Amino acid sequence: MRSAAMRFTVPATAANRVRQLVEATNTRAAVHRLTAYSLDISAPFLAEYRDPFDGRLIGQRPTVEVTIFGEVPRHHGWTVVARLDHDEAGETIVSLFPGLPEQEAAAAREYRAVANVCHGCNIARHRTATYLARHDSGEVRQLGTTCVEPYTGLPIKGIEALWRFGTLKDTDWDEPGSLPGDLRLPVTEVLRVTAAIVAQEGRFHSRSEQWKTLPTADLVESYFFDRKAPMEWRAAIDADAEAARTAAAVREWAVQGYGSASDYRHKVGQLAKAETVDPRHLATLVSAIAGWHRDQEQAANEAAARNSQPKGEVGERLSFHAIVTAVVELESRTYGYHTQRRHLVKFQDPEGNVYVWFSSAAQVPDRGDEVQVTGTVKEHSTYGQTAQTVLQRCKVTECELAAA
Repeated sequence: MRSAAMRFTVPATAANRVRQLVEATNTRAAVHRLTAYSLDISAPFLAEYRDPFDGRLIGQRPTVEVTIFGEVPRHHGWTVVARLDHDEAGETIVSLFPGLPEQEAAAAREYRAVANVCHGCNIARHRTATYLARHDSGEVRQLGTTCVEPYTGLPIKGIEALWRFGTLKDTDWDEPGSLPGDLRLPVTEVLRVTAAIVAQEGRFHSRSEQWKTLPTADLVESYFFDRKAPMEWRAAIDADAEAARTAAAVREWAVQGYGSASDYRHKVGQLAKAETVDPRHLATLVSAIAGWHRDQEQAANEAAARNSQPKGEVGERLSFHAIVTAVVELESRTYGYHTQRRHLVKFQDPEGNVYVWFSSAAQVPDRGDEVQVTGTVKEHSTYGQTAQTVLQRCKVTECELAAA
């Protein structure tokens, strides 16, 4: 008995298709009284996935190891060991019987084939394919398709059916030209790329801002999935040495939120705890860096605010640089048919002094903006243990515009 064993990996999503193909092949082989082959499929595991387009490592995908094994068809000492495909240029391509033992495979590779030859009928005619049959004695015969069964007793149609097993290893199980739907991305890589992009852009951009700029999550998706993304752009992201350290800090912060009463912090923590992330949840994981930055800024602001001092005299006009630390929408006021929107805007200057503006302006700055503020001191107050200066009639200009 000669046993054949083929071992290879396929995407986990293709496991059922492999089972169906093996069952169909065994059914056809059984018609010709050939022994069925057995199939073993491992538990799924994550394997690296490289883009077939450019060889770039993107992420990982669930994969299974497939093992197909059985008995190589044999009759009265004869075994069909190879198929010889002859092309118009006189070249011969040797295809070994799937899972053939190495000793017989070596003998088939060494055979010097001659096109159009058949040792069964000895009739010279044009043949696109012939087969090598090997006897236990070591005798090798090159046979035409119609002479295989009469000469060896092996059914050629059953043999050809089993030959399909050899094509499973090299089958493309994915839609041509597209990335697999079960692809997963390493969490550490997603956060590293996010940190580098935020550093490049100067800040995190949410999807609510997509009307004016590309969201950070979209840029992260482009890094991994967009085959047209400039190589120089990817190289600049990969060259950011600080990004990996930032990513590690963001992941630690995110994991600390796992089990939090906040649904958002819990979900981000759950994603950060895993080794890989489904692209469907990419935007949520990417947003962790914005939360981390907020907490970092808040801690820094709180530390600085402990040194906050009242500034100016009541009625005095002040002008200073500051960061917008909070923008809170207040209850609107209605005057007849007119509704006035109101906001509480907090600023903090470089020395940590806190300023408050109750604004009814049509437009107010965004949290995190660096601005030039000019306003009149209305009063001095204390919020918690923080001294703050309340302003009115403020003019707020972004620092970049002021510098221009």
